[in-house]
Amino acid sequence: MKGLLLNSAISLTAVGISLFALHRADQANDPARVIEARGLIVRDASGVSRVEIGAPVNGPMILGKREERVAPASGILLNGPDGNERGGYLTVDLGDEAVLTLDGAGNGKEVFKVVANENAGASLFVIHQNDSAAMLTTYQGKPELRFIEQDGRVSLSQKGAE
Repeated sequence: MKGLLLNSAISLTAVGISLFALHRADQANDPARVIEARGLIVRDASGVSRVEIGAPVNGPMILGKREERVAPASGILLNGPDGNERGGYLTVDLGDEAVLTLDGAGNGKEVFKVVANENAGASLFVIHQNDSAAMLTTYQGKPELRFIEQDGRVSLSQKGAE
C-alpha cells in the first residue's frame, strides 16, 4: 500500500510539474508579456547610465555635458564609466541613414563610423584623434578610397574603374 501511495504521489507531482511547465511556456508567447516604452536606461552599480535605448535617444553626453544631436535619431547608445557617449547604433530620422559609431573616451570624437543609406550607398570612416582619416565609400555610385589629412586635404583618392 505504501508503494502504491508513493507511486501515486510521484505521478501526481510529475503531472503537476508538467502542467505548470506548459502554462509557463504558453505565457512566454503571450503578447501581454511585451514591454513597450519610448526609452530604457541601464545604469551600473554607481548609478551611471551605461546603455540607453530610445526612440528618440538623448543628445550625446560629451565631457559630462549633454549636447545637441545633429538630427533626431533612435537606437542604442553605449556610454563609458563616466557616462560619456562611446558609441552607438542609430537610425537617423532625416536622410534615411543607419549609423554605427565608436567614439574616443577623452573628447567623444568618433574614431570609427559606418554610415548606410539605401540611395547614397555606404561609407566607412577610420579617424585619428588628429582628424586624419581613411574613408572607403560607395557614395557616388562607385567604390572609392580616400586618405584625408588632418588639415582636410585629400592626399589619396582612388576611385573604382569607370
